[in-house]
Amino acid sequence: MPAFGRACGVHCMRAKKVSALRACWRTIVINFNYQCVAMKKQQYSPWLIWLEKLFDWTYEQNRSIKVIVILSLLTSIVLVCLLVYTTGGSKYVYVHSMYIPVLFAGSFFGVGGGILMAVIGGIALGPLMPVNTITGEEQSMLNWVYRMGFFVLVGIFSGMASTLAKRYIAQLKWISLHDAFTHLPNRRALFKTISEEDLGNDPTTVTNLAIISLENSTELKSTFGPDIIDEAIVQLVSHIHDTNISHNIYHAESTIIALLIRCNQHQGEELQKILFDTSRQAITYKGVPLHVDTRMGTVQMSEKSRPPEEYLKQAEVALATARQKGKDSAVYQPDLKDVAEKNLAMLGELEEAIAKDQLSLHYQPKVDIATGMVHGAEALLRWEHPQRGNIPPGSFIPRAEESTLIHSVTEIVLRRAMETVSAMHRQKIVLPIAVNVSTRNLAQPNFTDTVARLLDQYHVSGPELEIEVTESALMMDAEHAIAELNKLSKMNILITIDDFGTGYSSLQYLHRLPVSILKVDQSFIRRLHHDRQAISIVEAAVSMAHSLGMKVVAEGVDTPEVYEVLRNIGCDMAQGFLIASPLPEAAFTAWYRQCEGKYRPQQAPGRAEPESGNRPALARPGPGPVYRGEFESCTPARR
Repeated sequence: MPAFGRACGVHCMRAKKVSALRACWRTIVINFNYQCVAMKKQQYSPWLIWLEKLFDWTYEQNRSIKVIVILSLLTSIVLVCLLVYTTGGSKYVYVHSMYIPVLFAGSFFGVGGGILMAVIGGIALGPLMPVNTITGEEQSMLNWVYRMGFFVLVGIFSGMASTLAKRYIAQLKWISLHDAFTHLPNRRALFKTISEEDLGNDPTTVTNLAIISLENSTELKSTFGPDIIDEAIVQLVSHIHDTNISHNIYHAESTIIALLIRCNQHQGEELQKILFDTSRQAITYKGVPLHVDTRMGTVQMSEKSRPPEEYLKQAEVALATARQKGKDSAVYQPDLKDVAEKNLAMLGELEEAIAKDQLSLHYQPKVDIATGMVHGAEALLRWEHPQRGNIPPGSFIPRAEESTLIHSVTEIVLRRAMETVSAMHRQKIVLPIAVNVSTRNLAQPNFTDTVARLLDQYHVSGPELEIEVTESALMMDAEHAIAELNKLSKMNILITIDDFGTGYSSLQYLHRLPVSILKVDQSFIRRLHHDRQAISIVEAAVSMAHSLGMKVVAEGVDTPEVYEVLRNIGCDMAQGFLIASPLPEAAFTAWYRQCEGKYRPQQAPGRAEPESGNRPALARPGPGPVYRGEFESCTPARR
């Protein structure tokens, strides 16, 4: 199939041959149909679609329609002549009826058709038509030539008007199928082409729909202005044209292009790799070479009966999956759509859970390794769904962090944690509670003000709140993060770097951060009893932290052997299932009172199994807490 842009050009060149009436109606049908959809007047759409199909049929039968129109015009001339003759001759007003076929001829066939019909009509009402049919008086040549001249003028003007209307309608149609800035075929053109594709008939050939997104568009636009996006899209399309992989390229959205790739079944993966590599080629803007970040989603189109919109939606699902997993590209699989729908549904349910108070906090203690004294606890989020039961945080926190819901979730966690601190105050228990915050929270303009307001509301002092920030979150916008953490530190809030050693290296910023505690990631801690390299890493982290005046917490302490290794290394505090599982507020308070605020490892009759998986920013995923209503020791019972 030739390139769509070339096809549109040919179509525009042949615009004179297209019926003006058909083109006009088709444009009206398309525009009014979209207006009806926008206004949710669905009852009009079937009729308008039917009219559009009718005019499509007339276009396909173009030659037959022309023959019918020519015969109709000639018949109308004969009928006008009969009318003039039977009413007494050319001296009466009925002679002006000849303007009707002249106007129609000019409208259908342009200037040439109007002139030809005017001459035929002028001759038919000229020497062949008497002035008076009763007396048989003939017309003078000046009389009928003068009248035919007016016929010709009307034919010329109607033909010119028809030609201009056809060109204008053709231009409107071109605009409706192309982007106004890049002049590339747009989303509607893509749908039109897909609907005309011959899918599934050739088992050796497949047609893939690929969409490529310009991922760093915000950075480019903020630096060079909005025009850079259109220029980047145009150059990206030019690079792809040079590969000859596809000439059917469409500007589907402002920062997304779509391509139809036809190849045999064994070439698809190779062509997609070439296509992606090509999309990463640098562009030039005002003489400056610029790098573009792209990502790609692909879907194989196999059923012609499926709506074109469905294929584009599937490609967008693949693109979203690649973006979520940090991959360069992804191919659509049926289960991806289910996952995407489930994630969106879960976000909707999470919003409802916030409103219906379905979220709660469990607390896991942190103890001083040398003395066993409990020095604080970490607040871990739990969601008890009325139908699904306990939903692991790893299933909803990452999705929430990609949306503005994370602000509401974090505020709930802060509020509940401070309520717990206030409740422990009344029981003469003073412990700092640690709360995890995400990158979005630090970027929120009023986050620090929100924390200060909640501290005042619940009469909690700064040292009783600990803010845990992951290392990777700090590196997303280090300067802004440092500024926000300094504001929190001025309120005497403890700052902890969580998951230390797993993210980007923050050593160059560490001395500038108001950090009190480093929390070494559990992936290192759980390997301490059998991995010498893990021991070396933890020893280095402890030594560095102590030299900077910081304390070190080891999370994921699940065995006595690891606890003993940490004691020998000189680590300050430990947190893990060896000490206690995450407990609800009442159970945590009971555990603390039973232990009298001190963990005694020699009294532990057993240990709980560790949680599995990596902890997201606000919670540690796992099967949930394990504890008893009556505490016999300072260690939770074995499952």
